[in-house]
Amino acid sequence: MQFGSAGPLTGAGSDTVSRLVRLLFFNEGNLGSHIMGQGQVEASFRPHLQRLPGVEARFVTLGPGNRLTRAAIHWTRPSLARTGLDARALRFHLVQSLRARRAILKELSAWPAEALHVHSHSVSFGLHRLMRRLPTLLSVDVTVEDWWMMPAWRPQRRSAAAEIAPSTALERAAFQRAALVLGWTAWACRRIERTAPRARVVEHHPGLDLTTYQPAVRRERPRPRVLFVGGRFHEKGGDDLLSALGDALGEEVDVDVVTPAPVAPRPGVTVHRLGPSDPQLRDLHQQADLLCLPTYGDAAPWAVIEAMACGTPVLATSVGGIPDQLDGGRAGALVPVGDLRALGDALRTLLADPERRRQLAGAARRRCEERYDAARQSERLVELVRGLPEVGR
Repeated sequence: MQFGSAGPLTGAGSDTVSRLVRLLFFNEGNLGSHIMGQGQVEASFRPHLQRLPGVEARFVTLGPGNRLTRAAIHWTRPSLARTGLDARALRFHLVQSLRARRAILKELSAWPAEALHVHSHSVSFGLHRLMRRLPTLLSVDVTVEDWWMMPAWRPQRRSAAAEIAPSTALERAAFQRAALVLGWTAWACRRIERTAPRARVVEHHPGLDLTTYQPAVRRERPRPRVLFVGGRFHEKGGDDLLSALGDALGEEVDVDVVTPAPVAPRPGVTVHRLGPSDPQLRDLHQQADLLCLPTYGDAAPWAVIEAMACGTPVLATSVGGIPDQLDGGRAGALVPVGDLRALGDALRTLLADPERRRQLAGAARRRCEERYDAARQSERLVELVRGLPEVGR
Protein backbone atom coordinates (compact mmCIF):
# COMPACT_ATOMS: atom_id res chain seq x y z
CA MET A 1 0.00 0.00 0.00
CA GLN A 2 1.42 3.37 -0.97
CA PHE A 3 0.40 6.71 0.45
CA GLY A 4 0.53 9.61 -1.95
CA SER A 5 1.27 12.44 0.50
CA ALA A 6 2.87 13.02 3.86
CA GLY A 7 0.14 15.49 4.81
CA PRO A 8 -2.75 17.54 3.51
CA LEU A 9 -2.53 20.31 0.97
CA THR A 10 -3.94 23.51 2.37
CA GLY A 11 -5.06 26.45 0.23
CA ALA A 12 -4.22 30.03 1.17
CA GLY A 13 -6.60 31.78 3.57
CA SER A 14 -9.29 34.17 2.33
CA ASP A 15 -11.93 36.29 4.06
CA THR A 16 -14.35 35.36 1.30
CA VAL A 17 -14.27 31.67 2.17
CA SER A 18 -16.83 30.87 4.84
CA ARG A 19 -15.69 27.36 5.68
CA LEU A 20 -12.97 24.80 5.06
CA VAL A 21 -13.56 21.80 2.82
CA ARG A 22 -11.49 18.69 3.46
CA LEU A 23 -11.25 16.32 0.47
CA LEU A 24 -9.72 12.86 0.47
CA PHE A 25 -8.66 11.65 -2.98
CA PHE A 26 -8.27 7.90 -3.30
CA ASN A 27 -6.62 6.54 -6.44
CA GLU A 28 -6.40 2.92 -7.50
CA GLY A 29 -2.98 3.60 -9.02
CA ASN A 30 -1.46 2.37 -12.27
CA LEU A 31 -2.21 -1.27 -13.03
CA GLY A 32 1.10 -2.29 -14.56
CA SER A 33 2.71 -0.91 -17.70
CA HIS A 34 -0.48 -1.42 -19.76
CA ILE A 35 -2.68 0.94 -17.70
CA MET A 36 -0.62 3.99 -16.71
CA GLY A 37 -3.11 6.84 -16.68
CA GLN A 38 -4.59 6.35 -13.20
CA GLY A 39 -1.90 8.32 -11.40
CA GLN A 40 -2.42 11.34 -13.64
CA VAL A 41 -5.63 12.20 -11.78
CA GLU A 42 -3.58 13.26 -8.77
CA ALA A 43 -1.14 15.16 -11.00
CA SER A 44 -4.08 17.12 -12.42
CA PHE A 45 -5.71 18.11 -9.12
CA ARG A 46 -2.85 18.45 -6.65
CA PRO A 47 -1.12 21.70 -7.73
CA HIS A 48 -4.37 23.56 -8.35
CA LEU A 49 -6.19 22.50 -5.19
CA GLN A 50 -3.15 23.63 -3.23
CA ARG A 51 -3.75 27.18 -4.43
CA LEU A 52 -7.50 27.27 -3.79
CA PRO A 53 -8.55 29.05 -0.58
CA GLY A 54 -10.52 27.09 1.99
CA VAL A 55 -9.51 23.67 0.69
CA GLU A 56 -7.51 20.89 2.27
CA ALA A 57 -6.78 17.85 0.12
CA ARG A 58 -5.02 14.62 0.88
CA PHE A 59 -4.09 12.01 -1.72
CA VAL A 60 -3.82 8.27 -1.15
CA THR A 61 -2.81 5.65 -3.72
CA LEU A 62 -3.67 1.98 -3.36
CA GLY A 63 -0.65 0.72 -5.27
CA PRO A 64 0.09 -2.87 -6.36
CA GLY A 65 -1.00 -5.83 -4.30
CA ASN A 66 1.11 -8.61 -2.81
CA ARG A 67 1.51 -12.17 -4.03
CA LEU A 68 -1.64 -13.34 -2.23
CA THR A 69 -3.66 -10.54 -3.79
CA ARG A 70 -2.43 -11.40 -7.27
CA ALA A 71 -3.18 -15.07 -6.71
CA ALA A 72 -6.74 -14.30 -5.61
CA ILE A 73 -7.31 -12.30 -8.78
CA HIS A 74 -5.52 -14.38 -11.38
CA TRP A 75 -5.86 -18.00 -10.20
CA THR A 76 -8.08 -20.08 -12.44
CA ARG A 77 -8.55 -23.47 -14.02
CA PRO A 78 -8.53 -23.67 -17.82
CA SER A 79 -11.84 -25.54 -17.82
CA LEU A 80 -13.50 -22.77 -15.81
CA ALA A 81 -11.93 -20.02 -17.89
CA ARG A 82 -13.19 -21.58 -21.13
CA THR A 83 -16.75 -21.60 -19.87
CA GLY A 84 -16.60 -18.20 -18.18
CA LEU A 85 -17.23 -19.71 -14.74
CA ASP A 86 -13.94 -18.57 -13.17
CA ALA A 87 -15.52 -15.22 -12.11
CA ARG A 88 -12.24 -13.46 -12.76
CA ALA A 89 -13.78 -10.04 -13.37
CA LEU A 90 -15.78 -10.26 -10.14
CA ARG A 91 -12.76 -11.48 -8.18
CA PHE A 92 -10.68 -8.56 -9.45
CA HIS A 93 -13.32 -6.02 -8.49
CA LEU A 94 -13.93 -7.56 -5.06
CA VAL A 95 -10.25 -7.88 -4.15
CA GLN A 96 -9.44 -4.33 -5.23
CA SER A 97 -12.53 -2.95 -3.51
CA LEU A 98 -11.74 -4.67 -0.21
CA ARG A 99 -8.16 -3.42 -0.34
CA ALA A 100 -9.43 0.08 -1.12
CA ARG A 101 -11.94 0.04 1.74
CA ARG A 102 -9.27 -0.95 4.24
CA ALA A 103 -6.92 1.81 3.06
CA ILE A 104 -9.63 4.48 3.01
CA LEU A 105 -10.92 3.67 6.49
CA LYS A 106 -7.39 3.74 7.86
CA GLU A 107 -6.80 7.17 6.35
CA LEU A 108 -10.12 8.56 7.55
CA SER A 109 -9.40 7.44 11.08
CA ALA A 110 -6.32 9.67 11.09
CA TRP A 111 -7.63 12.47 8.87
CA PRO A 112 -11.42 12.93 8.88
CA ALA A 113 -12.59 14.28 5.53
CA GLU A 114 -15.83 15.95 4.49
CA ALA A 115 -15.92 14.25 1.10
CA LEU A 116 -14.24 11.38 -0.69
CA HIS A 117 -13.19 11.29 -4.36
CA VAL A 118 -12.50 7.80 -5.77
CA HIS A 119 -10.79 6.86 -9.03
CA SER A 120 -11.31 4.50 -10.61
CA HIS A 121 -14.85 3.93 -9.49
CA SER A 122 -14.57 0.13 -9.61
CA VAL A 123 -12.64 0.11 -6.32
CA SER A 124 -15.70 1.63 -4.61
CA PHE A 125 -17.79 -1.55 -4.74
CA GLY A 126 -17.05 -2.28 -1.07
CA LEU A 127 -17.83 1.23 0.16
CA HIS A 128 -21.62 1.10 0.34
CA ARG A 129 -21.79 1.53 4.12
CA LEU A 130 -19.22 4.35 4.09
CA MET A 131 -21.06 6.17 1.31
CA ARG A 132 -24.14 6.42 3.55
CA ARG A 133 -22.29 8.72 5.95
CA LEU A 134 -19.54 10.31 3.83
CA PRO A 135 -20.35 12.12 0.57
CA THR A 136 -18.48 10.18 -2.11
CA LEU A 137 -17.73 11.25 -5.67
CA LEU A 138 -16.96 8.45 -8.12
CA SER A 139 -14.68 9.32 -11.03
CA VAL A 140 -15.63 7.28 -14.12
CA ASP A 141 -14.03 7.11 -17.55
CA VAL A 142 -15.81 3.88 -18.53
CA THR A 143 -18.38 1.50 -17.06
CA VAL A 144 -17.58 -2.14 -16.41
CA GLU A 145 -19.71 -3.35 -19.30
CA ASP A 146 -18.38 -0.85 -21.80
CA TRP A 147 -14.78 -1.68 -20.94
CA TRP A 148 -15.49 -5.40 -21.16
CA MET A 149 -17.13 -5.00 -24.57
CA MET A 150 -14.38 -2.91 -26.17
CA PRO A 151 -13.40 -4.18 -29.64
CA ALA A 152 -9.85 -4.87 -28.37
CA TRP A 153 -10.95 -7.76 -26.17
CA ARG A 154 -14.64 -8.22 -26.87
CA PRO A 155 -15.43 -11.77 -25.71
CA GLN A 156 -16.82 -14.23 -28.17
CA ARG A 157 -18.83 -16.34 -25.73
CA ARG A 158 -22.58 -15.79 -25.64
CA SER A 159 -22.35 -15.83 -21.85
CA ALA A 160 -20.15 -12.72 -21.77
CA ALA A 161 -22.88 -10.44 -20.41
CA ALA A 162 -23.75 -12.96 -17.71
CA GLU A 163 -20.09 -13.23 -16.68
CA ILE A 164 -19.89 -9.55 -15.77
CA ALA A 165 -23.45 -9.27 -14.41
CA PRO A 166 -22.33 -9.52 -10.74
CA SER A 167 -19.81 -6.70 -11.23
CA THR A 168 -22.39 -4.62 -13.07
CA ALA A 169 -24.84 -5.08 -10.19
CA LEU A 170 -22.21 -3.90 -7.69
CA GLU A 171 -21.41 -0.97 -9.96
CA ARG A 172 -25.08 0.04 -10.23
CA ALA A 173 -25.41 0.04 -6.45
CA ALA A 174 -22.26 2.16 -6.08
CA PHE A 175 -23.48 4.68 -8.67
CA GLN A 176 -26.82 5.04 -6.90
CA ARG A 177 -25.27 5.47 -3.45
CA ALA A 178 -22.67 8.01 -4.57
CA ALA A 179 -23.26 11.68 -3.83
CA LEU A 180 -22.12 12.41 -7.40
CA VAL A 181 -20.84 10.35 -10.30
CA LEU A 182 -18.30 12.24 -12.39
CA GLY A 183 -18.31 11.04 -15.98
CA TRP A 184 -15.16 12.04 -17.86
CA THR A 185 -16.98 12.44 -21.18
CA ALA A 186 -20.54 12.85 -22.37
CA TRP A 187 -20.32 9.26 -23.63
CA ALA A 188 -19.38 8.04 -20.15
CA CYS A 189 -22.26 10.02 -18.63
CA ARG A 190 -24.76 8.43 -21.01
CA ARG A 191 -23.48 4.97 -20.20
CA ILE A 192 -23.56 5.61 -16.44
CA GLU A 193 -27.16 6.82 -16.68
CA ARG A 194 -28.08 3.73 -18.65
CA THR A 195 -26.48 1.51 -15.99
CA ALA A 196 -28.00 3.38 -13.03
CA PRO A 197 -30.87 5.70 -14.01
CA ARG A 198 -31.20 7.03 -10.44
CA ALA A 199 -27.55 8.08 -10.17
CA ARG A 200 -26.64 11.78 -9.94
CA VAL A 201 -24.30 12.22 -12.89
CA VAL A 202 -22.18 15.24 -13.88
CA GLU A 203 -19.70 15.48 -16.73
CA HIS A 204 -16.32 16.32 -15.22
CA HIS A 205 -12.80 15.52 -16.42
CA PRO A 206 -9.75 16.18 -14.19
CA GLY A 207 -8.07 18.13 -16.99
CA LEU A 208 -4.44 18.99 -17.70
CA ASP A 209 -2.10 21.74 -16.60
CA LEU A 210 -2.35 23.85 -19.75
CA THR A 211 0.64 25.97 -18.75
CA THR A 212 2.78 22.82 -18.98
CA TYR A 213 1.04 21.16 -21.92
CA GLN A 214 1.07 23.92 -24.52
CA PRO A 215 2.23 24.43 -28.10
CA ALA A 216 5.94 24.90 -28.75
CA VAL A 217 8.02 25.93 -31.75
CA ARG A 218 8.66 22.85 -33.88
CA ARG A 219 12.23 21.96 -34.77
CA GLU A 220 13.09 21.46 -38.43
CA ARG A 221 13.38 17.88 -39.67
CA PRO A 222 13.49 16.22 -43.08
CA ARG A 223 10.16 14.40 -42.87
CA PRO A 224 6.85 14.70 -41.00
CA ARG A 225 6.70 12.83 -37.69
CA VAL A 226 3.72 10.81 -36.45
CA LEU A 227 3.45 9.99 -32.75
CA PHE A 228 1.88 6.88 -31.22
CA VAL A 229 1.45 6.52 -27.44
CA GLY A 230 0.03 3.38 -25.86
CA GLY A 231 0.86 0.81 -23.22
CA ARG A 232 -0.83 -1.97 -25.19
CA PHE A 233 0.81 -1.59 -28.59
CA HIS A 234 -1.36 -4.08 -30.46
CA GLU A 235 -4.70 -3.28 -28.80
CA LYS A 236 -4.12 0.46 -29.23
CA GLY A 237 -3.66 -0.03 -32.95
CA GLY A 238 0.11 0.27 -33.24
CA ASP A 239 0.29 -2.53 -35.80
CA ASP A 240 -2.47 -0.86 -37.83
CA LEU A 241 -0.59 2.44 -37.87
CA LEU A 242 2.63 0.88 -39.16
CA SER A 243 0.73 -1.22 -41.72
CA ALA A 244 -1.21 1.80 -42.98
CA LEU A 245 1.99 3.78 -43.53
CA GLY A 246 3.70 0.85 -45.24
CA ASP A 247 6.60 1.72 -47.54
CA ALA A 248 6.35 5.41 -46.65
CA LEU A 249 8.06 4.65 -43.32
CA GLY A 250 11.54 6.11 -43.29
CA GLU A 251 11.07 7.51 -46.79
CA GLU A 252 8.19 9.96 -46.52
CA VAL A 253 7.36 9.88 -42.80
CA ASP A 254 8.92 8.92 -39.46
CA VAL A 255 7.10 7.50 -36.45
CA ASP A 256 7.82 7.89 -32.74
CA VAL A 257 6.35 5.01 -30.73
CA VAL A 258 5.99 5.36 -26.95
CA THR A 259 5.19 1.98 -25.43
CA PRO A 260 6.60 -0.58 -23.00
CA ALA A 261 5.59 -3.35 -25.41
CA PRO A 262 8.06 -5.02 -27.79
CA VAL A 263 8.09 -3.50 -31.27
CA ALA A 264 10.04 -5.07 -34.13
CA PRO A 265 12.68 -2.73 -35.63
CA ARG A 266 11.59 -1.00 -38.82
CA PRO A 267 13.03 1.84 -40.89
CA GLY A 268 11.70 5.21 -39.77
CA VAL A 269 10.38 3.92 -36.42
CA THR A 270 11.90 5.07 -33.12
CA VAL A 271 10.70 3.36 -29.95
CA HIS A 272 10.73 5.26 -26.64
CA ARG A 273 10.28 3.78 -23.14
CA LEU A 274 8.81 6.72 -21.23
CA GLY A 275 6.50 7.19 -18.25
CA PRO A 276 3.30 9.28 -18.35
CA SER A 277 4.84 12.45 -16.90
CA ASP A 278 8.24 12.28 -18.58
CA PRO A 279 9.24 15.68 -20.05
CA GLN A 280 10.52 13.87 -23.13
CA LEU A 281 7.02 12.55 -23.77
CA ARG A 282 5.65 16.07 -23.59
CA ASP A 283 8.34 17.17 -26.04
CA LEU A 284 7.32 14.40 -28.44
CA HIS A 285 3.72 15.64 -28.26
CA GLN A 286 4.84 19.20 -28.98
CA GLN A 287 7.10 18.23 -31.88
CA ALA A 288 4.84 15.72 -33.64
CA ASP A 289 3.00 16.69 -36.80
CA LEU A 290 0.23 14.26 -35.92
CA LEU A 291 -0.76 11.97 -33.05
CA CYS A 292 -2.27 8.78 -34.41
CA LEU A 293 -4.11 6.42 -32.05
CA PRO A 294 -6.07 3.86 -34.08
CA THR A 295 -7.08 2.12 -30.86
CA TYR A 296 -9.41 -0.82 -30.37
CA GLY A 297 -9.73 -0.31 -26.61
CA ASP A 298 -9.85 3.10 -24.92
CA ALA A 299 -12.24 5.16 -22.84
CA ALA A 300 -10.77 8.68 -22.58
CA PRO A 301 -7.05 8.40 -23.33
CA TRP A 302 -4.75 10.98 -21.79
CA ALA A 303 -2.55 10.85 -24.89
CA VAL A 304 -5.35 12.42 -26.95
CA ILE A 305 -5.89 15.48 -24.75
CA GLU A 306 -2.14 15.86 -24.14
CA ALA A 307 -1.60 16.15 -27.87
CA MET A 308 -4.59 18.48 -28.21
CA ALA A 309 -3.23 20.74 -25.46
CA CYS A 310 0.15 20.85 -27.22
CA GLY A 311 -1.45 22.02 -30.44
CA THR A 312 -0.85 18.72 -32.22
CA PRO A 313 -3.62 17.40 -34.46
CA VAL A 314 -5.07 14.00 -33.59
CA LEU A 315 -6.23 11.11 -35.76
CA ALA A 316 -7.99 8.37 -33.78
CA THR A 317 -10.66 5.73 -34.01
CA SER A 318 -14.25 6.26 -32.88
CA VAL A 319 -13.94 4.22 -29.68
CA GLY A 320 -15.32 5.02 -26.23
CA GLY A 321 -15.19 8.70 -25.33
CA ILE A 322 -12.66 9.68 -28.01
CA PRO A 323 -15.31 11.25 -30.31
CA ASP A 324 -16.36 13.46 -27.37
CA GLN A 325 -12.77 14.44 -26.69
CA LEU A 326 -12.39 15.43 -30.33
CA ASP A 327 -15.75 17.23 -30.40
CA GLY A 328 -17.28 14.81 -32.88
CA GLY A 329 -14.42 15.29 -35.36
CA ARG A 330 -14.26 19.09 -35.19
CA ALA A 331 -11.14 19.06 -32.99
CA GLY A 332 -9.50 16.04 -34.57
CA ALA A 333 -9.98 13.41 -37.27
CA LEU A 334 -11.89 10.17 -36.64
CA VAL A 335 -11.91 6.87 -38.53
CA PRO A 336 -13.87 3.65 -37.91
CA VAL A 337 -12.15 1.11 -35.70
CA GLY A 338 -10.25 -1.55 -37.63
CA ASP A 339 -10.67 0.15 -41.03
CA LEU A 340 -7.13 0.09 -42.42
CA ARG A 341 -8.13 1.67 -45.71
CA ALA A 342 -9.80 4.64 -43.99
CA LEU A 343 -6.82 4.96 -41.65
CA GLY A 344 -4.34 5.00 -44.52
CA ASP A 345 -6.38 7.52 -46.50
CA ALA A 346 -6.70 9.82 -43.46
CA LEU A 347 -2.97 9.61 -42.73
CA ARG A 348 -2.01 10.47 -46.29
CA THR A 349 -4.54 13.31 -46.48
CA LEU A 350 -3.51 14.93 -43.21
CA LEU A 351 0.23 14.57 -43.76
CA ALA A 352 -0.12 16.20 -47.19
CA ASP A 353 -2.24 19.11 -45.88
CA PRO A 354 -0.42 21.36 -43.34
CA GLU A 355 -3.28 23.88 -43.35
CA ARG A 356 -5.80 21.25 -42.32
CA ARG A 357 -3.48 20.11 -39.56
CA ARG A 358 -3.19 23.71 -38.32
CA GLN A 359 -6.98 24.06 -38.27
CA LEU A 360 -7.42 20.86 -36.26
CA ALA A 361 -4.59 21.83 -33.90
CA GLY A 362 -6.17 25.22 -33.20
CA ALA A 363 -9.59 23.68 -32.58
CA ALA A 364 -8.01 21.06 -30.31
CA ARG A 365 -6.23 23.62 -28.15
CA ARG A 366 -9.41 25.70 -27.84
CA ARG A 367 -11.37 22.63 -26.77
CA CYS A 368 -8.78 21.89 -24.09
CA GLU A 369 -9.07 25.44 -22.81
CA GLU A 370 -12.84 25.08 -22.66
CA ARG A 371 -13.14 21.52 -21.28
CA TYR A 372 -9.80 20.17 -20.01
CA ASP A 373 -8.13 22.98 -18.08
CA ALA A 374 -7.09 21.43 -14.75
CA ALA A 375 -7.17 24.79 -12.96
CA ARG A 376 -10.81 25.35 -13.92
CA GLN A 377 -11.76 21.72 -13.37
CA SER A 378 -10.30 21.79 -9.86
CA GLU A 379 -12.32 24.89 -9.01
CA ARG A 380 -15.44 23.29 -10.43
CA LEU A 381 -14.88 20.14 -8.42
CA VAL A 382 -14.70 22.14 -5.20
CA GLU A 383 -17.90 23.98 -6.19
CA LEU A 384 -19.62 20.63 -6.76
CA VAL A 385 -18.50 19.37 -3.35
CA ARG A 386 -19.59 22.57 -1.59
CA GLY A 387 -22.97 22.23 -3.28
CA LEU A 388 -23.62 18.82 -1.74
CA PRO A 389 -26.18 19.07 1.07
CA GLU A 390 -24.22 16.58 3.17
CA VAL A 391 -21.08 18.77 3.25
CA GLY A 392 -20.76 21.44 5.90
CA ARG A 393 -23.88 20.42 7.83
